[in-house]
Amino acid sequence: MSCLIMLVLLLFLLNLASSDINQGQFSCYGLLQLTNSTSLIKGHKFYENPIQFKNSKNGSVFSFSTTFIFAIRPEYGGHGMAFVISPNNEIPAASAVQYLGLFNKANNGDSSNHIVAVELDTVQSFDLNDIDDNHVGIDINSVNSVKSAPAGYHTDEGEFINVTLVSGDPMQIWIEYNGVEKRLNVTLYPINLPRPKTPLISYKKDLSPYMHDSMYVGFSSSTGSVPATSSSHYILAWSFKMNGSADELD
Repeated sequence: MSCLIMLVLLLFLLNLASSDINQGQFSCYGLLQLTNSTSLIKGHKFYENPIQFKNSKNGSVFSFSTTFIFAIRPEYGGHGMAFVISPNNEIPAASAVQYLGLFNKANNGDSSNHIVAVELDTVQSFDLNDIDDNHVGIDINSVNSVKSAPAGYHTDEGEFINVTLVSGDPMQIWIEYNGVEKRLNVTLYPINLPRPKTPLISYKKDLSPYMHDSMYVGFSSSTGSVPATSSSHYILAWSFKMNGSADELD
């Protein structure tokens, strides 16, 4: 099944209350504010229709690709945001702060969650074994990432360049799963540069056991416990496609 979704985010500077309403139109650009800098809040936005992720004949997850442009500010904020694949378009029991609006202390790590996410984390949570306060991670049923890397990108010459997620500068990320190779690649870079050839994270894992046949795709974010650790999280554009490469965001 091939499914091309170009999400419209003409939802200018939404506050948290309205960002919990599941809306979507078809376009490429807009400005979606998942959370403002209020402490201890979470924000979600999902594409309104579920997507068929599994092959009905063998139960394996199809290949999929998504890319989006995001920005996080201010410089000294937190906690973070994530691209989410979820069995539901609401996650009411999830907590803010280090749980990123995905899980809570009780269900973090529960196999019944059936949530796969890629997090952009701006606070180091030692209880979750975070590698630092500026990283990208792959999360499966838990915010204890199965694989993570400091935020940055690889040049064609092989040099690794760090980027700061809370710089306020727009950045682009690609998340691509190869259903044949069972490999998930994540690539991050500033929007004024060409897409790097080498992904930031490459993780070999069959995602089929962790997903239902149909899943929702979208975003989650959360802020910290005090204003000094609270960021505004923005999505500026988003493209998603099953069984192919997502459309470029020009």
